[in-house]
Amino acid sequence: MNLKLFIDFDGTISLEDIGDKLFRELGGEPSELLVRDYLEGKITARECFVGECKAAGEVRLEAVWEILDKEEIDPTFGDFVRFCKSQRIEFFILSDGFDFYIDRILKRHGLKGLKFFANHLEFHPIDGTGLFSLHPVFPYIDSECERCANCKRNHLLTLSSDEDLIGYIGDGYSDRCPSRYADMVFAKRDLVRYCRDENISYFEFQNFRDIENRLKKILSLKRFRKRWQAELRRREAFLRG
Repeated sequence: MNLKLFIDFDGTISLEDIGDKLFRELGGEPSELLVRDYLEGKITARECFVGECKAAGEVRLEAVWEILDKEEIDPTFGDFVRFCKSQRIEFFILSDGFDFYIDRILKRHGLKGLKFFANHLEFHPIDGTGLFSLHPVFPYIDSECERCANCKRNHLLTLSSDEDLIGYIGDGYSDRCPSRYADMVFAKRDLVRYCRDENISYFEFQNFRDIENRLKKILSLKRFRKRWQAELRRREAFLRG
């Protein structure tokens, strides 16, 4: 049985929710109100992102890079990547944020070539001004569920097989759905509260060293056991699909 991991980016690999921070600084209060409406279930993630891009208006790329280049990731994540490679544990980064900042931040921390799936953001130049407008693209939307713009559950299902033991690592709202389909959940912050409320077993973590130590123990004991509720949900999803 193979262990396969799926990892959230914003607030999990990164220390902050970078997407929220970026649009809050570019769009101000209107962006904050959009995020609130999204978390309260009044609008979808896609509607939130479209609104945030409009609220940001016309931007200079230098201002965007200045915000992003201050952001840090969990200092133990690099060691965790090397641990996974040494153990031949395949992992994917799943984000309901945007590809351009994930790619830039990972490269800045010497982590090129990691597999990730995220929403796409296009920068359209405004002729003669040196400014750009922002246009989100959603290649991984789910037609039946629009709560998230990038359906993490679908990635988890399509990138794994019946032989895989599936681990999910996350912290926030968009991690709730995929955690229901994982055999092993590593959670912090909001995802801890959700797992408690939904009776989903989980390991609480502070950083990726905690996860690495837990996985070392599991691997040494060779205790690979699927969570039957998650396995049942995966089978039901495949039958519906």
